[in-house]
Amino acid sequence: MFAHGELNTRLAHTLRFNRFLTIAIIINLFIYSIQDSGNQSMVCHILLSLSWIILGLYIILNEILLWVTSKPDLSSQHSCENLSEFNTILTTVMIVSLTIFTGNSDYIFLSLIPLIQCISYGKTKLSLKIFIGCAVIIFFANVFGWFEKEFLISNQNVILTKTLSFLTVMGVLTYLVKIFNSVIEFAGNKADVLHNMATTDALTGLINRREFNRRIAEEFSRAKRHNSQLSLALFDIDFFKKINDTYGHHAGDVILKELGSLISNKTRTSDVACRYGGEEFVLILPETSQVEAYELLDRLREIVAEEIFNKSAKPIKATISVGVAQLDLSDKTPVDFCERADKALYRAKEGGRNRVERASLGLPKIELVYRKKVS
Repeated sequence: MFAHGELNTRLAHTLRFNRFLTIAIIINLFIYSIQDSGNQSMVCHILLSLSWIILGLYIILNEILLWVTSKPDLSSQHSCENLSEFNTILTTVMIVSLTIFTGNSDYIFLSLIPLIQCISYGKTKLSLKIFIGCAVIIFFANVFGWFEKEFLISNQNVILTKTLSFLTVMGVLTYLVKIFNSVIEFAGNKADVLHNMATTDALTGLINRREFNRRIAEEFSRAKRHNSQLSLALFDIDFFKKINDTYGHHAGDVILKELGSLISNKTRTSDVACRYGGEEFVLILPETSQVEAYELLDRLREIVAEEIFNKSAKPIKATISVGVAQLDLSDKTPVDFCERADKALYRAKEGGRNRVERASLGLPKIELVYRKKVS
């Protein structure tokens, strides 16, 4: 099932495409009408007149449907589904009627249009009914020899009829392919947007915790596999709760957003920056030793300490405390790796904040001291 907005957009695209279809058919009927002016068959006149009437009704109903889709209060999810089905049936009836009335059996290939539209909406049952219905009508028309009748306009000039039908069917189907290519491209772009929404923190623009878990697992496995260096830096804003209490949560959000931008601008392209949660951030540093990571984060700490946040309102100064760890043999999982960086962060905060601490080498999984969280 499609979301309401997407279904409405697809229906609007379909109805606009119907305009192109009707223009192509109008050109056909106009040429047939010129050809029919010298025809003495009353039946041919009546059938051609009926073709014009059906096409005129189709154009009016199509424009009404397009108007309805432009009104949010009229085009609910349920109504859009009903309108899409009605449009499909309406288009099929129009194409089959013109096929019978003009006697041009090649027009039946235009029924591929509602068939493809049905499939794109996920309505396979309706598309099957359309296919069977068209096949049955054409079968019985051939059985009774309808398309061989001399009074049919298509049999007045076979070469002209075949040329018209070929150009019309190929033109319309080519345009339909173009439309669906644009729909596929739109769907691809939407998928990218949805992926970014699912993996990016909305406030800071950095990757979120879920995406961090995936990326750290990838880098952890790669470093273990290739025996390469990998460092991790975990840091948070000092006394962030006090900042929120003093300046308000909006000011706190501004600091988080500006710090996220600063991190993105002041780190290397190979580094992966993440908002870990609340006021905590984390940097994945591939191909980086602990010494290099310490120097990089200490420079970042100095830049943050010199930065003035929330300049557009009340300027605020802030600092960060950082824990840096390098992957070693004792880290059996990414969780072990993160825990060592977290313990280094804890020591940085215990040591007075606004500082960077290196993690000690990992030890076997024996927890000797229960660490209390420093707020």
